[in-house]
Amino acid sequence: MRHRARISSLAIGLALTAGACAPGALVENTLPSRPVHDQQPVRSVALAAFDACAGFLDYVKSHALDLVGPYGLKGYMMPPWSARLGAIVEEDMTLTTMAGSLAAGPTFSGTNVQVNGVDEPDLVKTDGSRIVVVSEGYLIDVDVSGPEPVETGRLPLGDVSYQSLFLSGDRALLFGSSWNPGPVPLDVESDVARFAPMSGSPTLEIVEVELGGEPSVVHTMRIDGSLVSGRMVDGVVRLVSTSGPVGFEWSYPSGTGLRAERKAIEENREIVRKSTEDNWIPYYVVADGDGNVVDEGTLFDCDRAAHPDEFSGLNMLSILTIDLSNGLDVADATGVLANGETVYASEDSLYVATQDWQAWRFLGGMVSDEPDGPETEIHKFDISDPRLTSYSASGSVSGYLLNQFALDENDGYLRVASTTTPTGWESSPDSSSRVTILDQVGERLLNVGMVDGLGETEQIYSVRFMGDVGYVVTFRQTDPLYVIDLSDPHAPEMVGELKIPGYSAYLHPLGDGLLMGVGQDASEDGRVEGTQVSIFDVSDPSDPRRLDTFTIDTGSNSEIEYDHHAFLYWDGLAVIPVQQYWWDEKSDSVFMGAIALRVGEDGDLVKAGEIVHPGGDDENWDWRAQIRRSLVVGDFLYTVSSKGMMKSELDTLDQEGWLDF
Repeated sequence: MRHRARISSLAIGLALTAGACAPGALVENTLPSRPVHDQQPVRSVALAAFDACAGFLDYVKSHALDLVGPYGLKGYMMPPWSARLGAIVEEDMTLTTMAGSLAAGPTFSGTNVQVNGVDEPDLVKTDGSRIVVVSEGYLIDVDVSGPEPVETGRLPLGDVSYQSLFLSGDRALLFGSSWNPGPVPLDVESDVARFAPMSGSPTLEIVEVELGGEPSVVHTMRIDGSLVSGRMVDGVVRLVSTSGPVGFEWSYPSGTGLRAERKAIEENREIVRKSTEDNWIPYYVVADGDGNVVDEGTLFDCDRAAHPDEFSGLNMLSILTIDLSNGLDVADATGVLANGETVYASEDSLYVATQDWQAWRFLGGMVSDEPDGPETEIHKFDISDPRLTSYSASGSVSGYLLNQFALDENDGYLRVASTTTPTGWESSPDSSSRVTILDQVGERLLNVGMVDGLGETEQIYSVRFMGDVGYVVTFRQTDPLYVIDLSDPHAPEMVGELKIPGYSAYLHPLGDGLLMGVGQDASEDGRVEGTQVSIFDVSDPSDPRRLDTFTIDTGSNSEIEYDHHAFLYWDGLAVIPVQQYWWDEKSDSVFMGAIALRVGEDGDLVKAGEIVHPGGDDENWDWRAQIRRSLVVGDFLYTVSSKGMMKSELDTLDQEGWLDF
């Protein structure tokens, strides 16, 4: 097995042009494949490649010298904390809960994903015969082919916080991160020997685990930086990470006053001048199952890196291509000098979106001039080749993105929902939202259509694109559900609107013109009042109607509101994990479980029952009993918490088995 991850300057380089290029040079556009008479100008963010390390180092050093101060690089004391684990988290299909079949075996549900056929990392995976779980420091392999769930293997995961995994055949690929303050001695008595990380920064860790019998670590890879997200298509994983400059031992003022600061600045500028590519490109280390280092180096060569034509910071956005059929073997790696925050992928394209560098510099107090308005940059990559990830195009839209569902590709067009004020911030009279349609022309994503002015004074709380229709929910006091006709990308139109109390934080298509929303009920003044599930009739886009609701009492919330992987919809049954707490003068009460709702032919909601793990109710409650995921295998529903796994009959919800973790 080949483990060498560093990719040299081969023909598989960034597909910019054969002549790209010196720093700052732009790639010429190819002829557009679509009519462009109504394309609107946008800020140029096309990427330029580096042809050698000399050009790469000239670029990063020149910009770093502008940012260096008496305490190092301003804004780069630590790698970016905006990167998230697992994540985040994408689709245009009418049925997004993937279903498969085994030879002469039962059907089963997979991870609730955005795009059918594009898997996303999650803490639970199944192939229809086993369920693999990451829970409280262990990887647990459970056989669900018999009458009771049976644990067949358990692997301790050491000091790394693993949050998610992919499952492909008999291999599990785990994602996690750890904080390592310095050299860590190996624990020679541990069940799995691990090599000692030397990094003093957050580190992404990938572990390949061989299943079948007792699971064991085959290889472990550590990479500088933090995980943004990942996608898997046909066993090929694209991993997106972000990292900051590393390895600098900065000088600091030896005392107070301007003289000491100026001396430290000049010493730090000299440190920047002497830097090498190892300071700017993430480093990786691969170890075998016994903890022996078998490969290490910078993740890719300088000519596999690129930069936007406008400076976007010194963080490195890296995309790794890993074919799990070949083990933990990085088939390709490439990088962009930019941040990465939101990942969306179709089967052939991967998009990475990031907030404009200048906006973050202003918010961080690094510059005093506020930008004209918030902008989000979007970079598109071609992933149709399982051995290669190549750059395609870049563009930008005004505003902030809520999450991965704000992006959607359909018939070659990218639809983007954005808002001028990020969710969670206090809204303002100037807040509004829009849907922008981008078309690729050469190496640029150009704005060809837009619907503006959605939700004045409000913010986006959920988005769902389905074919030629988009749904956008905004909220401040009420929940306007907007229906956007996208059938003509050059002339999109808002055709329907429904105002109701509360909001939906997640929208799920049910087919037959029905849409389910999961969010919060709210009073007339916008005060949230508990988890609410709604059924919308969207068969007539000009007249969306809410058919029914199911509301849980005040104090309740659901993980679905911020992680769509927690949602399950299967053959008319929706499983909603819920946590509810009451603390008042008279009593304290807790419910941690799942509510099962059946959707009737007329869109009515009927409570089918509740599922509660031991410790999930008032008596001797335990926070670990919170149900995190639900899956279907054959005729049974499996619910997973940190306490264990419960098997229930799918029709009656009667308990059939329990496995304590």
